[in-house]
Amino acid sequence: MRIKNDYAFSDKLKLAWWLLRAKCIDRRVRLIRFPFDIRGRRYIDLGERLTTGRGCRIEAFSEAGRVVMRFGSDVQINDYVHISAMKNVTIGNHVLMAGHIYISDNSHGDYRDPENSSSPFTPPAKGPI
Repeated sequence: MRIKNDYAFSDKLKLAWWLLRAKCIDRRVRLIRFPFDIRGRRYIDLGERLTTGRGCRIEAFSEAGRVVMRFGSDVQINDYVHISAMKNVTIGNHVLMAGHIYISDNSHGDYRDPENSSSPFTPPAKGPI
């Protein structure tokens, strides 16, 4: 039995619009579905043929002024994936991620070391990163 998985005409138009917008972000990507949030674009290498689901958030902050987030080739991340980098996050080649995943190399505070720990009473936005 063959399963038919055709898109409706309106879905094909939406895919074409997303493809056009994706190529404006980076010509090497395969498809980015929107809404899509990217912050610190100059610190991110999206790799070859990246595909995303809807609602993804990718952000990088670099004190050194260099790329801190890298995607390999043929990476597919599904809906509502959030990836954040300050030092180094690398996603290898041929990676497939489910939806609703959070990956980060940073946080707002550390409570393990009594000498250098953050106060749990400090609001996260005001704590050290």
